Amino acid sequence: MNFRDSFLLLLLALWLGGISSCGYIHDDIEPCPTGIDLVFRYDYNLQRADMFSDHVGSVTVYLFDEEGKFLCKKEESNASLNQPLHDKNYKMHLELLPGKYHYVVEAFQVPYEQTIQNGGANFIRTEPRLGDMMNSITHVLSHRQDGYVPNEALPLDTLWHGMKVTPVEVLQDRITQDTVSLVRDTKYISISLREIDQPGRMDVADYDFRILDRNSRLLWNNEVDESEPVIYTPYISRNTEDKVAEGQTGVVGRMAHADFMTSRLVYHADAEKDAILSITHKQSGKEVIRVNLPDLLSRLRSAAEVYRYSPQEFLDRGYDYRLAFFLRGDKWEYVNVEISALSWAKRIQYEMVGFK
Repeated sequence: MNFRDSFLLLLLALWLGGISSCGYIHDDIEPCPTGIDLVFRYDYNLQRADMFSDHVGSVTVYLFDEEGKFLCKKEESNASLNQPLHDKNYKMHLELLPGKYHYVVEAFQVPYEQTIQNGGANFIRTEPRLGDMMNSITHVLSHRQDGYVPNEALPLDTLWHGMKVTPVEVLQDRITQDTVSLVRDTKYISISLREIDQPGRMDVADYDFRILDRNSRLLWNNEVDESEPVIYTPYISRNTEDKVAEGQTGVVGRMAHADFMTSRLVYHADAEKDAILSITHKQSGKEVIRVNLPDLLSRLRSAAEVYRYSPQEFLDRGYDYRLAFFLRGDKWEYVNVEISALSWAKRIQYEMVGFK
């Protein structure tokens, strides 16, 4: 075993044992503060507000040395009787020897092990081993060989990502303060259908809803490995009926609803690589809706946001989208696109959709 490997093992032992570096070297004096206090923020959203304490329930930090080699991880989660992440002043303390470090962060609403036990589709993480490089970390959305994501009528657990590529330096005899910003990777997309001429005939069971993408594998730096196609289906679908006044006669209108949750959406320069929302009428086999999903959602940007956010940043900041399509026969006439967080909405005519 060379000196480098010995140092890594020593550092891991110090981490697991909770021993401070100065206390280890000078055990005849009072322990002195050292290491990192990590603050987490989830303000990379369209509200531009920190929602970490309200949304995140579990956070895991993967620590790497200056050369990008894995040292150890630390995880903290909320529990029924102890919910540290709900504290607005929450910090994760990492007891470390002086040096420079990188880290990658994952976060969920519940502990990772619980997401696996909950059933449905899950993000399966790789566990780096001592000395592995940062690029060994991945999160892969479970899917079948035919590409279908088996949601089992359950929503996808929310995943956040953060990282520190520029080394953070830990100094002797003091606590280093650092902040990591989280990006939400999972998206909620709600689809509604309404028939303009014959609203009473709408039935969600008559349609096949799908989102086609290549975003099941997220890399250590939150980029998407697009080597495998995946197919999302709604985790819940239903009909709703118009509310009518007592004594009112006539046809009661209906709307069909289908709710999806997906992995990170990517806006490509090449439209052929973008995710597709496809809705097909089952009996006729007619695809009544086929739209470029990232392009359609990015059109919600206001005039000011076109200059503030790129299409990709807008998609990464947003997470709760609603699309209401209005059909006439086997063709959609227009769609109302809304992002519920800010109650923004835009009506887009079929004729306007000349995707990129």
